[in-house]
Amino acid sequence: MPRLLVVDDDAHIRQALIDRFAARKFDVSSAASGKEALAKIARERPDVVLLDLQLPEGDGLWVLKQLGEEQIDATVVVITAFGTVDKAVHAMKEGAYDFIQKPFEPSLVEETVRRALERTSLRRTVKAHAAEPTVIGLAGSIELARKAAKSDATVLLLGESGTGKEVVARFIHRSGPFVAVNAAALADTLLESELFGHEKGAFTGAQARRAGKFELAHGGTIFLDEIGDISPALQTKLLRVLQERAFERVGGTETITVDVRVIAATNQDLKKRVAEGKFREDLFYRLNVISITLPPLRERRADIRPLAEHFLRQLKAGARFAPEALDALERYDWPGNVRHLRNAIERATALGDASEITPGDLPPEVLLSAALPPDSFHGQVEEFRRRLIVETLARCGGNQTRAAEALKLQRTYLARLIRQLGI
Repeated sequence: MPRLLVVDDDAHIRQALIDRFAARKFDVSSAASGKEALAKIARERPDVVLLDLQLPEGDGLWVLKQLGEEQIDATVVVITAFGTVDKAVHAMKEGAYDFIQKPFEPSLVEETVRRALERTSLRRTVKAHAAEPTVIGLAGSIELARKAAKSDATVLLLGESGTGKEVVARFIHRSGPFVAVNAAALADTLLESELFGHEKGAFTGAQARRAGKFELAHGGTIFLDEIGDISPALQTKLLRVLQERAFERVGGTETITVDVRVIAATNQDLKKRVAEGKFREDLFYRLNVISITLPPLRERRADIRPLAEHFLRQLKAGARFAPEALDALERYDWPGNVRHLRNAIERATALGDASEITPGDLPPEVLLSAALPPDSFHGQVEEFRRRLIVETLARCGGNQTRAAEALKLQRTYLARLIRQLGI
């Protein structure tokens, strides 16, 4: 279960957030002051912290500074009713991942927390294994990304969902804030406010001025995920930002200029959408300065083994794969790509009760798809194992404990083999 800490001195807000995320299978705790928050973060090591800036016994900025000094790897999302652009920028300089103003949309909080969880996972991987983001496989794509990182050019990442587009975007990002926006996750009106911010009274519920993601990304990178899903009206506004690096908040007249690098991503065929009149051609060419295509995992099977072993190290230190399990992983097509593979490894580590991941710990669809041809080497080995276990069980009168002793196996491992081999 992902761990979430809610820090707010308003008991009603704390309880509302606790109820919402507990219902979504989060392990949620709370704190009412800066001092209490630091103590709980040190003790509980949450994945994400929702942090109010106005707190007794140490405000939110003080908490952020302490976390930075202690190098805590939780991802912090700041929530405040007193937010301004200056405070948002200050909070992000102190290490906050994102900034949400009260009153907030529950769906926006959920989406932000989901992305913050992904950020925590990435940061912990980087901290454990390398000084720069770890990108396994994708040799040709990463070489192009490495070159793109040396320039300020706009980058368009193409590929199916789950191929690692945000990981590559973070690899390209160099300095300053990294602000991610999922265009497909938000309604059109909400997305415009999310990107460009809004003035107080701009629409029902806009009770205060709010900085947009482009403002918060000033001096850094904005990652526009699922760019192919934005509406024609919003495409026009985005084109102006790419051309001039300038925009107005929703309901405002002041022109805001930003220095921001744009990385966009989509799983759609944008050329086809242009031909269909669903995506602006001029916007496509503005985005497509450097194009990097990430192939699906089924087209780069050589990456499956190192990725699987990487995820296993990350999720369960000291564990290893049985050779048959790795073979099964390599034969599966992984329609959800790298994200799908990681979820399968996470499931295996959660359900397995030993230090070795066997085929029986893998999802059923992986095993069904990876059925061994009977005349192959592995197929014949599998058949020999099945026959050996069946004959031993017969000699032991079906008693699995005695059969395990005869085969010099642990009882639990034999039980898994019996399930795996369909005996």
